[in-house]
Amino acid sequence: MRAPVFIIGFPRSGTSFVGKLISQFTGYKSHGESHTLTLLQEVHHRINLYRRRTDFTGKELVKQLDMQALKDLNTKFFRDFYLDAYGSEQFIDKTPGAVACHGWGVVKEVFPNAVFVACVRSPVEVFESAVLKFGGLGGEGSKTNSLELAEGWVAAMAGIEKMAASPFAADLHVLSQLELRADPSTTVTKLFRFLGLPESTIPEGIALCNSSREDVLTEAINKPTYKTLSQLAITPTEAEQFRSICAATCSRWDISL
Repeated sequence: MRAPVFIIGFPRSGTSFVGKLISQFTGYKSHGESHTLTLLQEVHHRINLYRRRTDFTGKELVKQLDMQALKDLNTKFFRDFYLDAYGSEQFIDKTPGAVACHGWGVVKEVFPNAVFVACVRSPVEVFESAVLKFGGLGGEGSKTNSLELAEGWVAAMAGIEKMAASPFAADLHVLSQLELRADPSTTVTKLFRFLGLPESTIPEGIALCNSSREDVLTEAINKPTYKTLSQLAITPTEAEQFRSICAATCSRWDISL
């Protein structure tokens, strides 16, 4: 079985369910949302920004620092931390968000054998799910701002697209939330084979997904499509702004708005 497994995607895209599914059939441990290697990515980002400061004269002591050696030390520290926490490289790491979706390069530096499962969902359904969990209907003063969410979703999808076009593309599996609820059999089969799970576990995985579908069986599952902006309780102006932010990305992913 392939490991470690890093589950990425924008929040409310099905990362929690997929993490539990993988954990159940691999036995890999997980701390849920770790927010750990995203910190390393931020550290490396700050190092790069500091190196490029334009107000340095070139005489500062910091100019003598070996920045790559500093990054290498951080990388080793985080690798040792993970290995100490899990005891091996057989674990599941999940931190949804745009930062993690762009962090595959850093992850590969720490764990060259790492594989990624990217969970993808329509931005409209992501927004609706966020509203249900966190409250608000978007707009000023809301706990869930539709335009900020749209921008974050686009940023997260851009990170997934970059990995799909990178030399690490073979280590990425994209899992559509719509496909998971529409055709659990095909979706689970592809996921388990990507992870190198025994063929004998596939029927059990499919059964689990079908059971989960029965718990929330709706017309949307019987006739699966992503919800569109017209189904959201937001103003026409807000909907048009949301559309303008997400349209190009949705078009590339064949998602209707």
